[in-house]
Amino acid sequence: LWPAFPADDFYFWLFVAREFRRRNWSYPRFMQGVTDFSLIEPTMKTWERQKEIERWKNWFQRFESSRPDPEPGVLQLRLAVGAEEARLQWRSEPTAPFADLKPAQAGKWADLFRQGALAVEPDSFPLWSAVCGTWSYDNWWLFRYTNGTALQTLNRLLRMPLAPDRVVTADGRPLARSAEPLRIDLRPPKDSDGDYEIALVTARGAPPPKILCRLPGRPTLYLTEEGLFAGPPADMFDADTRRTIPAPALETAGGLSALHAAAVPLPEHLARRVRTVPVGVTISCELKSFSHGRQKEEIFLSVDAQAPGMNLETFTASGWREKRINGAKKTPASGNGNVVLYDRTAQKHFPRVLESLADLKWQDYPTGWRLRLAKKTPELLVAWLHSLPPEIEVRLDRELSTLRDEPVSATVSLEVDEASIDWFDLKVALDVSDSTLTEEELKLLLKAPGGYVRLGGKGWRRLAFNVTPEDDEQLARLGLSPHDFSAEPQRFHVLQLADEATKKFLAPEHLEKIHRRVGELKTRVMPSLPASIRAEMRPYQTEGFHFLAYLTSNRFGGVLADDMGLGKTLQTLAWLAWLRENLPRPGPETVGASLVVCPKSVMDNWRVEAERFYPGLRVRLWRGEPSLELSAARQTADLLIINYAQLRLLSPNLADLPWLAVILDEAQYIKNPDSQTAQAARALQGEHRLTLTGTPIENRLLDLWSILSFAMPGALGTRSHFLRRFSAKNDPLARRRVAARVRPFLLRRTKAQVAKDLPDRVEEDLFCEIDGQQETLYRAELKRARQLLLQLKTNAELNKERFHVLTSLLRLRQICCHPALVDPKLRLAEAAKVSALEDLLEPLMEEGHKVLVFSQFVTMLDLLREIVNKHEWPHFYLAGSTENRGELVEKFQSAEGQAVFLISLKAGGFGLNLTAASYVVLFDPWWNPAVEKQAIDRTHRIGQASKVMAYRLLIRGSIEEKMRELQRQKAQLADDVLGEERFSESLTLEDLQFLFAE
Repeated sequence: LWPAFPADDFYFWLFVAREFRRRNWSYPRFMQGVTDFSLIEPTMKTWERQKEIERWKNWFQRFESSRPDPEPGVLQLRLAVGAEEARLQWRSEPTAPFADLKPAQAGKWADLFRQGALAVEPDSFPLWSAVCGTWSYDNWWLFRYTNGTALQTLNRLLRMPLAPDRVVTADGRPLARSAEPLRIDLRPPKDSDGDYEIALVTARGAPPPKILCRLPGRPTLYLTEEGLFAGPPADMFDADTRRTIPAPALETAGGLSALHAAAVPLPEHLARRVRTVPVGVTISCELKSFSHGRQKEEIFLSVDAQAPGMNLETFTASGWREKRINGAKKTPASGNGNVVLYDRTAQKHFPRVLESLADLKWQDYPTGWRLRLAKKTPELLVAWLHSLPPEIEVRLDRELSTLRDEPVSATVSLEVDEASIDWFDLKVALDVSDSTLTEEELKLLLKAPGGYVRLGGKGWRRLAFNVTPEDDEQLARLGLSPHDFSAEPQRFHVLQLADEATKKFLAPEHLEKIHRRVGELKTRVMPSLPASIRAEMRPYQTEGFHFLAYLTSNRFGGVLADDMGLGKTLQTLAWLAWLRENLPRPGPETVGASLVVCPKSVMDNWRVEAERFYPGLRVRLWRGEPSLELSAARQTADLLIINYAQLRLLSPNLADLPWLAVILDEAQYIKNPDSQTAQAARALQGEHRLTLTGTPIENRLLDLWSILSFAMPGALGTRSHFLRRFSAKNDPLARRRVAARVRPFLLRRTKAQVAKDLPDRVEEDLFCEIDGQQETLYRAELKRARQLLLQLKTNAELNKERFHVLTSLLRLRQICCHPALVDPKLRLAEAAKVSALEDLLEPLMEEGHKVLVFSQFVTMLDLLREIVNKHEWPHFYLAGSTENRGELVEKFQSAEGQAVFLISLKAGGFGLNLTAASYVVLFDPWWNPAVEKQAIDRTHRIGQASKVMAYRLLIRGSIEEKMRELQRQKAQLADDVLGEERFSESLTLEDLQFLFAE
């Protein structure tokens, strides 16, 4: 506490209070006023400094006075075999001679090894690890042949695959290992009552070298003066000399069995008297109920071995045991001087057979083996039974015996009922080989394809579904699954059944009716382009117009799903003109009005396109007038255009009005069948219905069902039916079957298919490096995100924290764009992508180009607008709040010279025609690649004459680069029936670990 005892009570208190403060202890508050530590602090600091100096001096003094032990080098060991003992020898240098290990060295090295301070040569390590810690501390290096424990260790060492120079004789020569084992030499007696002579001899019949010790095992090892030999079991031989055995003792079943076990050839006169009888092993299996707090069923196994004249033996947890019945003991079946020899091969191998059956437990009463009855037990038990050797007999009780029955075979057929003209109800039917199975039992078997199912009173059955991959493929072409056996029929149009795949599954009379009706349908409707259309259509556009005319001629609705920019509006206008001019009317009344529902940003585009290509069509855009004027608007317009928000608001009024045609543009707006928008669309009354979309499946297969439920109700069945039968998670052919079902009602062409009609398009990823304040901010946020993710172990835990994880992802993406997106005070901070954009735009502006710049963050667009203003570049701006979009687009399209168009990805990602630009910059990546594709399609579309260059700005090594990689991995659905899973919501724990990794 102090350098010297305090002179008075006051200083005593100061020293005590200082110690209290050092230990963070409290002392009475009233004493704080008289406690002035400055009075003792200089003295205490000097004293404590001196103590610190002395402590370090004492510590360093140990090094000055100590003498380091010599380095042991790398320890090499070998086993030297002598006449009375074997011992370990050592050396630490490769050129030094081996020396016997001394007790002091052995103990020291054992301690060093335990401390991790001893290096052992690899060839010597098996010797070291086999003996270190397994033998007594003071003599684990010495193995006397008279010591039973030492012999156990020596037995292990001599059976190891050690290098030849690691086991040597006393004079250092490698210990010889004979390839020829020792054997037993048996000499018959000279008379019938004499003695047999047996002796251990070499393979050539000579006496073996002097035996130093015998090491039991398989095989028994004999260590001799001249080397190591394998040989027969050592039980019979206590000495190295020849021994005699009385003939009456040897010529018994026991004696002959011993000779048989030692592989001793029998003399001819004995061999004639021996009759070998195989011992049969029988496994009995039965179901029993055991009560352990609650009643449960288990499989009970008993294993017995028996042969004629032999006592019954049973296999227990401790091996084979004799099982006497009523205390009687049988005698071997022998007579006429013959001896019965039991062949116990099956018994000998049985323990390994039983070990292969997992979860087997022994119980003492009733004695036997118990196997827990679990879900996979039947499969495991059957596999085990099939693996048993043929000499083992298995007896199963009545219920378990059904596991040996042949599986129930099943084939598929189709049941057909004609529902109405051109429509058929189909059900997938199952034809099974066992007619006793009920419908409920079949359902249980179908739920476990190929697996065992326990049926009440019928044991275990399994279903062999005889459906080839070719059958599966052909049914998929029809839009069916061979595993769908619902009682609910599926409705098909006759055109959906006009496929070669139906031949195998439909009856001839149904095939004839289908083909006849297909021939009557107007499948090749190829009208001329109406004169009222002022456009020269490309071949694929003419084909699209003919497709729409075919739909109308057969009273179908449908989907035109061409890629963005391929002219869906023009094809639709041509169809409308044909519809108005050519379809017969029931009376003298004029042709009714048609309705287009589209996003607000596309309304002006419809007006402009109609004025350009179909000038005779009276078009009216609904500007929010009172709903009472809707009926009047129909009288003064041939085409009324509203947006989806207006559709919801005006739904009660619109639902009462008949329309010649109802057209939904960007129909992915009704992809959620439960939304008000989708419900309002389905309520519309249209003589003809058409949907237009470049992404009919933006998120999930249900999107397409929702769109078809408007355009062609019933074509994909009910919603519940669709969700049960078309699950992409469980069925790899689900998307193909959906595509087959919608083929007659949907037409889609990609830009790759009509590439000759479009200019080139090049997409390039431009990588930037962040540094300074932006990098610091990014690393801090990434660290927080990783800490959050480390706490999540399963996808279930992730779902609970998904909001917080996605928030972190959003912040990281915002920081990649500009620090000000997460902290407005950093508006003037440097941002790598802003600098890269300036570098990209400067030469393009000087050359007079027009450039579209997309960002999903409106705040980012505001920051970019400041940059553009700084450079005095002409620019246009479109976000969600922008009014008069059509006028804005027209100004951009007609503007002379260079210009930058800053566009919100959500507000202007689709529906706009911006072919005046030939350069596109995606400032930040979007989860859904289809949205990015739509943005580029604003300029890469019909009407574009120049090559289109699209650049993605990405931060190297960041969340953005990994987003691009995940987009490529998760593009399967988008590439298949036309869409992609809602990206951020589909991220698994593994995906997030990839995104947040280094």
